[in-house]
Amino acid sequence: MPKENNYYLLNDRVVKKLFTNGSKASKEFIFLIISYVTKIPFADLEKNFEFIHPQIGINKNIINSEADVVIETDNAYYSFEFNYGNYYGLSQKNFSYVCILYLRQINNNKDYKLLKNVYSINFDSFDYFHVNRLIYRSEMLETELYKKRNLKVVYIDINLEYLRRLDYNEIKKKDAFTKALYIFVCNDEEFLTELYEGDEFMKELRKQADKIVQDFDLLMYYDKDKLDQEVVFNNGFDKGHDSGFNEGHTSGFNEGLIATAKKMIKMNLDLKTIAKATGLKPSEIQKLI
Repeated sequence: MPKENNYYLLNDRVVKKLFTNGSKASKEFIFLIISYVTKIPFADLEKNFEFIHPQIGINKNIINSEADVVIETDNAYYSFEFNYGNYYGLSQKNFSYVCILYLRQINNNKDYKLLKNVYSINFDSFDYFHVNRLIYRSEMLETELYKKRNLKVVYIDINLEYLRRLDYNEIKKKDAFTKALYIFVCNDEEFLTELYEGDEFMKELRKQADKIVQDFDLLMYYDKDKLDQEVVFNNGFDKGHDSGFNEGHTSGFNEGLIATAKKMIKMNLDLKTIAKATGLKPSEIQKLI
């Protein structure tokens, strides 16, 4: 099994940046995903491909109208959602995005004949249907005849938990699509280098992902050593200084560590990473969780 197998890229800011940075590798990654799960040829996806603003609401009274990533082509809308937990209301929230993308196309009766397909593509950090498959496809069917209704709505669930259960030997035998998605669940740099040997597209995508994560880390996390030095300096530079100030400064510093740890917990980062970034003990972090 992999040495470290956490959801490395799965936090909103990082994965949105990876998908929407406009690079050739990013677009190829999106085309690979869409083409694999919908069977739509690459050439069709490239026609007037564009990102639209994730705030897709058409009515100010509608809540939950900001999707993660939304793409429009000549023939379809694609709503990408990154789901870290299977909480109550998740399906309803994702369904609301589909409804909004459907309704925003309708201004008059003639528009019903010109409706584009709407695909909801969900990256799930859990197995939605619990049968250990990588891809689940859902459409509206008659329950006894299993015949499709003429509604251009398709749900695709990509089960990242399935990937997480694969060991090194298994993932090496998989197709290009499955291998490409492994970047989401594996932190073993040496193995990823081996897995993508000769694949220039995935090498470039990895490079971009690493840069985004690094930039994100620099933005989110403080320089702990520097702050430690400041605390030592402020607590010791003047013995005659008000001790209440020193105690308050140290207390504020600790509160800053806790606040940072809470943010990292919400990002679904693992205990080891949070402990390394904040200096808090795993037991202290577990209490916050």
